[in-house]
Amino acid sequence: MKDLKLDILNRADDDIIDSLVPFSSDDKKTKKRILAMSEKKFAELQRGSESEKDEISVRGVEQYRRPVWYKPLCAAAALVIMAGGFGMFKFMGRTSGRQFAKGDPDKAAATTEAETTTAAETTEAITENTTDITGDASVNLNGHTFEELKGIADSLLPHYIEARNLYSEEYIDMRGEQLKVNSSHFKVDMIYYKLNNPNFSSYDELKNYYGQYFIDPERSFYCFNVGNDLSVLENDENIHAMIEYNGELYVHENLTATVPDYAAVEPIAEKPSQVRENSFEWQRVTPHQADDDYLYGDESYVCIMDMEILKDDDGVWKIASCQPSSTEKDSYDFNSDFPMGSIEKEVSERTNTDYDTVYDTVKSYLKSEYNYTGKLSWGFCDELYDGVEIIEENYVNNKNWMICTCSENLNGGGILILFLDENGTIFGKKITH
Repeated sequence: MKDLKLDILNRADDDIIDSLVPFSSDDKKTKKRILAMSEKKFAELQRGSESEKDEISVRGVEQYRRPVWYKPLCAAAALVIMAGGFGMFKFMGRTSGRQFAKGDPDKAAATTEAETTTAAETTEAITENTTDITGDASVNLNGHTFEELKGIADSLLPHYIEARNLYSEEYIDMRGEQLKVNSSHFKVDMIYYKLNNPNFSSYDELKNYYGQYFIDPERSFYCFNVGNDLSVLENDENIHAMIEYNGELYVHENLTATVPDYAAVEPIAEKPSQVRENSFEWQRVTPHQADDDYLYGDESYVCIMDMEILKDDDGVWKIASCQPSSTEKDSYDFNSDFPMGSIEKEVSERTNTDYDTVYDTVKSYLKSEYNYTGKLSWGFCDELYDGVEIIEENYVNNKNWMICTCSENLNGGGILILFLDENGTIFGKKITH
């Protein structure tokens, strides 16, 4: 991932670009919009975007165009921090991100009360207008029941929330032990705070702890080991979210916003999909919380947790991936037969196969060839990227191809992109760095 070019504002809307110049630390809504766009852009880049000269018509995933951020952005430079599955984005500077200063308790209390009331009213309104789509809990789902899968997902989600907040402001003591590094590459002093966690102190201990709940904790938690020599960071072209120094963990000062405990929020919709003997996907929808500084939205939004859960070699259910997102509640189809979105329907309508078959084919290939169990992104394309390796000559060459991208790095580095024909045959691949 070292060579990934992070032009995170290439697709920023004009109104957001314009708002960057007079950017204010009190402009909470703008910050959340920019954060959401930055993370979306980073995810797109991870999925293997091509250079500007190689723009390709792709349906189901976004295209990439020339940058628009040549407008004056010097006053609000954004940075990206290398953090594995838990990416970190925040504007440079040490603002708290709170709406009111400490000396304004009356306004803060009034706002908290108003937001809490609004959130409660929203939850009630959504619940009243939502059809119960969970179905009969006793229905057999490839050898499982709805209640069984729900119990597994419910038991794992709190551990994801805990892990997602590992680098967040609420859980880091910024007054405690810290390291200071003068970066000649970025020409700034970087601060790393000591990570004081009762469950682990070293990276190996972190992996052992989260290995109880995650299939691949090493992919989820990126850590750069500097040994006992901090000077290696001075000319590093990357900023690392977490480092191990002298056997202990430190996190970069640009901490993430805290994700509310959505596991404790009553869901308004839950949907299993891709249920197999040893794996399934679970989508959990809740009202957007007023204290959510991570996911963009307000009382008109819902929060969506898309979890992929697998059994490990010992038969223990663990998290393979989890993707939080938010959307306006009016745009979410609570009664859809396609919980993972329109791609399932599009595969069925445009090809000679179905999404379940394609999903199994790709999952089996990735496991056997790359030991990859992470999240996937799907779409359609009518041209191949430059440098695609053809691994199956006998494929349907009609430019109606599915494209499947690993949303996380392979263990050996790089993002893998697969191409499938309308019969579901994997015929091409490309690894980007």
